[in-house]
Amino acid sequence: MSTNTPVSLAVPQGNAFAVLGHSCGGIQEQAYATGWGPNSFPQGDVQLQTRCGGSGRGGGYHVTTYTAWVSATWDLTATFISDTPLSGAPAFDPTYSSFDPNGNEIYNSSTRAYLLLANGFVPPPRVTGISVATGPATGGTNVTISGDGLTNASAVDFGSVGATFTVVSDTSITAVSPAASAGTADVTVKSAGGASAASSVDQFTFVAAPTITGLSPNSGPVAGGNEVTITGTNLSTTTGVMFGDAAAGFVVNSDTSITAYAPNGENPDTKSVHVKTIGGTSPSTPADVYTYV
Repeated sequence: MSTNTPVSLAVPQGNAFAVLGHSCGGIQEQAYATGWGPNSFPQGDVQLQTRCGGSGRGGGYHVTTYTAWVSATWDLTATFISDTPLSGAPAFDPTYSSFDPNGNEIYNSSTRAYLLLANGFVPPPRVTGISVATGPATGGTNVTISGDGLTNASAVDFGSVGATFTVVSDTSITAVSPAASAGTADVTVKSAGGASAASSVDQFTFVAAPTITGLSPNSGPVAGGNEVTITGTNLSTTTGVMFGDAAAGFVVNSDTSITAYAPNGENPDTKSVHVKTIGGTSPSTPADVYTYV
């Protein structure tokens, strides 16, 4: 028999009030475990209820009770993950008990649902979000990872590449994205309990540096103002276009095309055109030379 302490499974007050649509009184809950869901997370049905009092016409006093049912999911630290409103009261077993393959138990007792971890079991970490979802493929982006069960993190990976990191608390880690190939990768946290499950909320996109393959036209008046079509690669996240040291107005047409408006050149001269993106700055090549005439 486990010597761990059972933990009550509940829906946070804020979520309960949002479902009920009323926040005039405290929430009373009745929770019933129903089974193990995805990633072996406990699931259950929870009755949410709040009572609102007020004076009626003629000085009378009345109490209105608002009730709703939700299907809820928790992780193996008993942290609430999500709920789905139900149209009515579901069927449930008040004496339900079930074990997962690791020996962890969920059970019902006296209108409450409980999670009891097996002796020696360490819950895997869970990532619930990342502060920055894109960065250069060269690495160096500071990313705050949110979740739970992060205290004993032993590694943080962006895809298959390890990252340097610092554990801030059980719900927060700061990491620096490593250099990696362009593309989208899952950010996972590893601990003695295993690796966090991949999901859409942990995805980080590595953006390759832009390149310029041509300018059309590649010359124009010193006064500037003419349209120049810049062709190249990885242009969709462009944040700036420079003609030498002068910034140009621009419109991104696609990942391979930008329309820029040449700035004033002051004197007849040649300038290298550079594109700045999340992935970095385009390198100088013969294809990016613009001549003021």
